[in-house]
Amino acid sequence: MFPAFLVTIFSSSSSSSSVDIYCRRFTLEIAVSSRQPTAHLTLLTPPWSLPKYFLLAPFCPLSSCIFLFAILNVLFNMSTINSSIRQIDDQSWLIEGSLLLCRQQISSSDLATWSDSNGGFYVLSSSSKPPSETQPLPDASEIQKVYDAGAVSAVWRVGEAFIKLKRLITPNATREHTTLQYLRNKQPLDFHIPDVYYYSDFGDRYLIVLGRVPGRTLNEIWYELGETKQQECVRRIAKICMELATWEGETISGVDGKRLTDQFLEKSTDEMSFYPGRLLENCKKIGMDCSSSVFYHADLGPGNILLDEMDGSISIIDWETVGYVPKDWIRTKFHCSSGMDLPERAGDTLPTDWRVRVARELARLGFREVVDEWVAWNTQLQEQHTIHSI
Repeated sequence: MFPAFLVTIFSSSSSSSSVDIYCRRFTLEIAVSSRQPTAHLTLLTPPWSLPKYFLLAPFCPLSSCIFLFAILNVLFNMSTINSSIRQIDDQSWLIEGSLLLCRQQISSSDLATWSDSNGGFYVLSSSSKPPSETQPLPDASEIQKVYDAGAVSAVWRVGEAFIKLKRLITPNATREHTTLQYLRNKQPLDFHIPDVYYYSDFGDRYLIVLGRVPGRTLNEIWYELGETKQQECVRRIAKICMELATWEGETISGVDGKRLTDQFLEKSTDEMSFYPGRLLENCKKIGMDCSSSVFYHADLGPGNILLDEMDGSISIIDWETVGYVPKDWIRTKFHCSSGMDLPERAGDTLPTDWRVRVARELARLGFREVVDEWVAWNTQLQEQHTIHSI
C-alpha cells in the first residue's frame, strides 16, 4: 500500500458511527465521533492513477469537506455493484432495483429462463413496482457470488447460469453479447461459447446473464493434468488464436466498431477513451505492425478456459476485452498480462507457466512479439504521470 492521507472533517454531530467504502483504487474509512471526526484514505494503487483532485485536496485549506464530498460523489454509485442482488423471499430476488428474478416450476417462453439444476427454472423479468423491503443475500443462499471486484464488477452463479454486472469504463465499449453474437454467426467453432439469456444497460453499468458451459477451468485442474494434457491445451489455444486471427477488421476496436477496452493499450490515466485512432497511435509507438487488425480474445488466461475431461472439448468465456488488434499484440499480451497467471501453488511450477508456454507456442506458429518495446513505452508513461502528479 501507498502512504495514507489523514483528513479532518468538522461536524457538530454527537453520534458515533463508522463506515468503510472499498474501491479498486483505494479504501476510505470514515469514523465520525463527537471529539475528532476523521476520514482515513489508504491508497491501493500508485498516486498517479488517481484523479488529480484526490491528490490536491488534502493539502488545500478547505480540504476537510471538499475531499470527502469528492470521494463520496465518485463512489456513491460504484460501491454497491457487489451487493446488487438482494433477496425478497426464498423464491424471489431483486437485481439492480428493477429486475425481478423468480424460481418456479414452469419455464417461460416470453422471458429469460434457465434451469435451476433441480428440475425448476429461474425466470427474469422487469419490475415496474419493486418491493420496498429486501435483504442482503444470506451466506447459505443458492445464489453464490463467484467473483467480486468490489466497485468494478461481480459475478453470481444462479442455477445453470451466471449473472455478470460490471461498471463500464466507457459507455461506447463493445458489449459482450454483441461479441458473442458475432462468434455465433461464425459457427462452427472449435470451442464452446456461453449462451446469452439476457442483457441490459443500467446507466454506467452493464448486466448480462450467460449460460454455463461444460468443463472446469484450467485454473482448477492445471496442476492435476499431466504434461501431455497440459501441452495439448497450450497447442489448442495457440491454434485457436491463429484461426481467430484470420478474421480481419478495419480498425483497432470491438467487432461493431465501438471501443475495445484493453487497458494495456491505453494510457494509464483516470480518463481512458479507447478511441480507435488513439489505440492505433499507441500501437505504432510501441512498434507493432499496424498494417492490419485481426480478431483476438485479449484475456485468454486459465480462468477463462474450460476443459471438459469427458469429451476433451474446450470452452472459452469472458468475451469482454475482445476485438480487432495488430497481430503482434496477440503474443505480446501473453508476456505482459499477469492476469493470465495460474493460481500460486507450492512446487516447481511458476504461476507464469501457462502464458509463457502459450507465448512460446505462438512463436512457433510465426507470431511476433514486441514485449520489450511495450515495457519501455509503458514505463515512460508511468514516469510522465509521476512528474505531472507532483
